[in-house]
Amino acid sequence: MSAPLPPLLAVLGDGGRRQWNLSYEGLSPGWAFLLFLLLAAATLAAYWKLAPGVPLWRRGGLALLRLLAAAVLVGLLAKPVLNLTLHEPVRQPLAVLVDASQSMGIADRRKTPDDLKRAVLAAGAIASDEGLKPALPAKAAEQFGALSRHDLLRRVAGNAGLNLWPRLAAQADLQFYQFGRNAAALSSPVPAEGAFKPAAAEQFFAGLKTDEPQTALGEALRHVLQEPRPQALGGVLLITDGASNSGSSPLEAAQIAREQNVPLFIYGVGVTSPRDVMVREVTAQKLAFVGERMEVRARMATRSLKEQKAVVTLRANGEPVDEQEVTLGGDREQELIFHVSPQQAGVLKVEVSVPVLGEEASQENNVAATTVRVTDSKFHVLLIEQEPRWDFRYLLDYLQRDPRLEVQCVMINGEPGLENIPNSPFLPALPDSREAFFKAQVLILGDVNPEDLGEERMRTIAEWVEAGGGLILLAGPNFNPRAYAGTPLEPLLPVVPDLLTSREVAAQRTPEPFQLQLTRQGENSPYLQMDPDPEANQRIWEEFPGVRWTATLARVKPGAEVLLVDPRPERMGRYGMLPVFAMQGYGSGKCVYFGTNETYRWRSRTGEKYYSILWGQIMQTLALQLLEGASSLTQLKTDRKEYAVGDRVVIAGNAYTEGYAPLIVPTLEGLLKIEPKGEGAKPMEQPLSLHATERNAFRGEFIASAAGSYTFATLRDPEGVLKFEVVNAQLEQTQTALEEKLLKAMAETAGGHFLREEGLAGLPKLIAARSATVAIFKKVELFYSGWSLMALLGLLFLEWLFRRLNRLK
Repeated sequence: MSAPLPPLLAVLGDGGRRQWNLSYEGLSPGWAFLLFLLLAAATLAAYWKLAPGVPLWRRGGLALLRLLAAAVLVGLLAKPVLNLTLHEPVRQPLAVLVDASQSMGIADRRKTPDDLKRAVLAAGAIASDEGLKPALPAKAAEQFGALSRHDLLRRVAGNAGLNLWPRLAAQADLQFYQFGRNAAALSSPVPAEGAFKPAAAEQFFAGLKTDEPQTALGEALRHVLQEPRPQALGGVLLITDGASNSGSSPLEAAQIAREQNVPLFIYGVGVTSPRDVMVREVTAQKLAFVGERMEVRARMATRSLKEQKAVVTLRANGEPVDEQEVTLGGDREQELIFHVSPQQAGVLKVEVSVPVLGEEASQENNVAATTVRVTDSKFHVLLIEQEPRWDFRYLLDYLQRDPRLEVQCVMINGEPGLENIPNSPFLPALPDSREAFFKAQVLILGDVNPEDLGEERMRTIAEWVEAGGGLILLAGPNFNPRAYAGTPLEPLLPVVPDLLTSREVAAQRTPEPFQLQLTRQGENSPYLQMDPDPEANQRIWEEFPGVRWTATLARVKPGAEVLLVDPRPERMGRYGMLPVFAMQGYGSGKCVYFGTNETYRWRSRTGEKYYSILWGQIMQTLALQLLEGASSLTQLKTDRKEYAVGDRVVIAGNAYTEGYAPLIVPTLEGLLKIEPKGEGAKPMEQPLSLHATERNAFRGEFIASAAGSYTFATLRDPEGVLKFEVVNAQLEQTQTALEEKLLKAMAETAGGHFLREEGLAGLPKLIAARSATVAIFKKVELFYSGWSLMALLGLLFLEWLFRRLNRLK
């Protein structure tokens, strides 16, 4: 008979890898306990009544021996079984990603005792288990003060006292990768047979190159995590200085590792505060106009430098145009603001530089630049509205007073004869030609009835946006956006209209105004930036007057970006807060949705200051989509204006005939011209064909082999010239410090550990603690144990012996 005891789980050492419980295959515990009570009662009664001449303490001892023997006997009759569960570690793959970028070749200047001790630890001159406690050996600075990061890895690998790589290879299948712009698998140095020795590991790391011009840390990690393999990864060991200057976010890749239950163990190589001054970033508006004063911002950082004066210079196309004397030093960041007035149309390169100050870790990061598109022509805005509501009136008034804009307007239900007023922006009717739409850079579509637009115009608008146009959809209570469901304009909407709520309910306004709320993306978006200071920008938005109506929606479309929301709880749906400002790309163009018709309220108390900033930024950004194109007929663009030597340059876009009908040909022949940089360099030309990908969309690509100014034009439209730059990028020299904060955040996100040299000795144990296990079950039948039988016989023998000594039968 088997009667299991309720499980009594106990964790016994070994990090919780061993568990046990008892069960019974004989008498049930209840019956066994009852039998023991009967035997105990009989034993006590017998010794109490049948041995009155024996002293009490002797009778008690004899009774105890009999009781213990009875307990063992009853226990054997219950047939106890010990069930063991052993969780044994499984040997899993460990992906080892080694940074092969140029920054790993930087020779760090180690000035602090801790940085020097880490280099000494790596070389084995200090015992690996003593950490940073021991004193520095003599001449440590001379021997180890200027080791490169790559040389430090080689020293760690050859450190026989640390014995890191042999210990890791003993418990995991090491899969090595090196990464820069991409991750590439390496042949494993671990021998198929025999021991993996530190000398072999040192030779392996010495053979790795550090020549990658960029580091895509997030992309490399994603690549390894998504690589198919027969057995799941037990973890990833990432060896890097954390300098990530291209590709996707490393933190997002760490989140993917967490979702896959793959811990990140990150060994950070480098110095956290090298002596350096750097121009981190230069920002300016993407579109500027000839003769207008433009603001350029530079973010600068200094580390471990003594405070000193320096002159920071702004150059425009190589010519100095502004400068500031500032105090640099310590460990801090600051932002400088410069100004420039472009004097001619084209691409303007603005560059901010600071002179080299003392022994810097790198001199290549003392300069940074960006490019600005400068135009001397107005850009065209077409505004279509159903009737003259308040938002339309204020917006048209602003657009007409902006000297950079050429505005045309259609009022479908407006008063007759508006087009006859002197200098009137009004057109007599909706345009019928494709040319009217394709010559515009921005189209503002108000609360317009799609039946008045017609199917053909809506298809033309969709095609124009796909070619690079900027569309603004201003919601209203009558048509926009709900009436666009099922029309050619529906794919352009960044949101999904709500078709369940009645029009009367959707048009209702609240008695009291309510505030709109910026999303996290909205706080950082150039579209809604009223002030460069984030706190000031947030304060401005909080002080804006509220609105009394927002359009009802079902949800935002996947991939659309939401910048402004209606935070009222009663309007919150299953997808979160109701979007009020959302945007999405559509082909080469962009669509912006405004879900309220009360932006005119934001003129209250501040006049046009912020109202004009808001609409000016939206207009310029959208107009840039087409102004960057080669011409109105050949809308070709590159994905950016500046490339590094060795980058893949992609030229893509749409082409049209003279009447703006789609150009349907298999290829577009063109000519690429290169003006190389450097003395004695001769201009070069090479043919480049763009191939049709669909309808009138074309695409071509090439590898930029030399630094210089590049231009491209098609043979059929030579006036439409596309310009861009190729430079000898020094991205890896601009990030000289170990990005400890980023790497710690990645390790924490993925449930791993961040390590420096003093923690490497414990790395194998950390990895072993996170390795997967397999459960092994064992059954031990205790009633067959010889020890149990010996215990029973021993107790009975002792009782018999004491009985004989007391002359009892």
